[in-house]
Amino acid sequence: MSMLLLAVAGVERSARADGVAPLELTAKLVEIPSKMPPDDLYDYAYVMRYQVQGGPLDKQFILVAHYKPLVPRSKIKDKMKEQVGGKLRSFNQGDVHTMKLTADLKAIWKGALVDEYAATDRGSVRYWCLQVDPA
Repeated sequence: MSMLLLAVAGVERSARADGVAPLELTAKLVEIPSKMPPDDLYDYAYVMRYQVQGGPLDKQFILVAHYKPLVPRSKIKDKMKEQVGGKLRSFNQGDVHTMKLTADLKAIWKGALVDEYAATDRGSVRYWCLQVDPA
């Protein structure tokens, strides 16, 4: 949780019910590790690798889980609507996104997690993306 308390220069913070503000940052989507499974079979979150641009985390790589990444964020209308938002329509490697993240992935998402990085990187935080917009 301490990573959520990092001050990121030039970004807004909004309060959550538990008093911990989400981490807001801009990052480049550097890797979508494999083809995303169709989401008509089951609900899942998919982990992608980003490189942060600016602030104290500048140039650091982070892993971010996105719920139903094949669905535009504004079209998410199911039980996860309160935990997923933004204006992004699709995820494309190389695009830059502004995101609102939390390290509380396990508290928010208890379903299937497609994490291609799990075999080689067990130590890195997997952030849950609360909101993602094109930068």
